[in-house]
Amino acid sequence: MYKEILNPYFKHSTTGEAVNYVTKVELLASEEALTINFQCEDNPYTSQNHMIEHNTPLYNQEVFEVFISKGTEDPTRYWEIEINPNAAVWIGEIEKLGDEPQQILRNLLPEEFGLDWEAKAELDRWEGKLVIPWDSIGAKGEVDFRLNFYRIRSKVSHEDPNWTCDAETCDFICWQSTLSGDQPAFHRPKKFGKLRIQ
Repeated sequence: MYKEILNPYFKHSTTGEAVNYVTKVELLASEEALTINFQCEDNPYTSQNHMIEHNTPLYNQEVFEVFISKGTEDPTRYWEIEINPNAAVWIGEIEKLGDEPQQILRNLLPEEFGLDWEAKAELDRWEGKLVIPWDSIGAKGEVDFRLNFYRIRSKVSHEDPNWTCDAETCDFICWQSTLSGDQPAFHRPKKFGKLRIQ
């Protein structure tokens, strides 16, 4: 079993400046799967997340996300997996060619993908687990990966249950900042970090 713990102070996607609150991420790799345990601390509006259906636009509210592809090169195809405090998930295979907008090649339900997942929400924090089978991302036996982790965190209270996050009301933070400039953007594969399973 391979284990790695990431820097808990994620960075703003726009500027690369580190935030002063913690996102704990622990990676556990076996021959069969990558397990991601995460904790989103200092999350005062956890109870205001109302999305509960899989493969709906969970990123409109608070989420934890992973983008992952096999190999060492800048990827043009990768998997995006999101989970929110209600344990709803979004799974998609993404294509991103150069500066073109990303395209969703397909969505899969968690049962189709083979995902094992859980989330637990408390008053001012939430945590969860994602178990990603290597076979599901075509990476059985691979040791090198490109990946990034993201968190959308609300900064204000929302009266409308159908609220949507934006740069004024939410933080868009990353393990490896995408340095997207004026507007937050996560789909920057050239900025993905590297993982080698030893």
